[in-house]
Amino acid sequence: MTPDDAAVLDDGGQRWQSRRDRLEHERTAAQPTRSSRSGRVSRREASVQGAPSARREASARREPSARREPSARRVVAAQRPVPSERAASTHGMRGAFARLRGGNKRRLGFHAVVFLALSAFFGTAALPAYATSDTASVAGDTRVALAVQTLTGGGTAAIQTVARDGYSVAEASAALDSTENTFVSPTVQALATQLMGAVATGRLVGSTPDHIPEIANLAEGKAVPECGIDYRVLQAISIALDHFRQVGVSDINRRCTGQIEGAGTDSSHYANGGGHAVDFYLLDGQALSGGDAKSVELIDILDPLVPAGSGLGQVGCRSSIGLTNFVPFDDTCNHLHIDFGNATGYALK
Repeated sequence: MTPDDAAVLDDGGQRWQSRRDRLEHERTAAQPTRSSRSGRVSRREASVQGAPSARREASARREPSARREPSARRVVAAQRPVPSERAASTHGMRGAFARLRGGNKRRLGFHAVVFLALSAFFGTAALPAYATSDTASVAGDTRVALAVQTLTGGGTAAIQTVARDGYSVAEASAALDSTENTFVSPTVQALATQLMGAVATGRLVGSTPDHIPEIANLAEGKAVPECGIDYRVLQAISIALDHFRQVGVSDINRRCTGQIEGAGTDSSHYANGGGHAVDFYLLDGQALSGGDAKSVELIDILDPLVPAGSGLGQVGCRSSIGLTNFVPFDDTCNHLHIDFGNATGYALK
């Protein structure tokens, strides 16, 4: 069999007139297979293309339930109890009261501070005498200014006004003498308190026996029998502190310490209850003789201020000096004696 014969025969033995006819037949036979494949692809593509419409149908089926859900919520909300206007206002008032309570706490704290400050001020002002600090002394020591104190006891003739160092005191003269009284004048107590402040800083010192406790008693308002101090003695010590850095006193009321020296019981340190004189033994660390420069300086300071008739010791321990109010007399030259036993006034100027 020749090649041409083989070309016109297929596997099934079918004969073709030519090789070309066979090829055409094979090509035609192959087309339905491709069509079927393309058809299947087309159906798959059609199913893909139809998916959106399916989703729209599904969403359409779900839409009623979705629409019904807000309705259900509205029903539930409608079933909930609606707060009344009174309840709403109550909640509003609660918030307002909470804010007020917060503000009230701050206001109460402020008011408490103001109340305490005012209480301290008026409580101190209500005391018989009022003391305030100052730094007007030469050594920069704390000073105390006395307030005006007026007592109602006694007639007008018994009232004496004392003015010195920018303060004034109006009080019954007899009340200023603590040497025989059973009480301590508020003015005397205030001045004694000032002197104890100088004791605390070391500016006022005592000796042996020590008479500083007599000042301390008055500062505490204690009228200790036979331990009182003449108000003018306290003033003289205060003036000395105004001009010197340190002041030392060795004698005030000998009754209080049991001393009998010099003039004995006739001394102003002892007579009439005692405490009507003061002995200075030290000024600015220098021992006094009554005629040294520090003694003379203190004499010059006190002479214009003391009442007329005040006594001044150590006349023989110094040269003659001009005096206005002091009356000099003889005494030992180991201190400076200032005496108010025979003075005419109740206080220094």
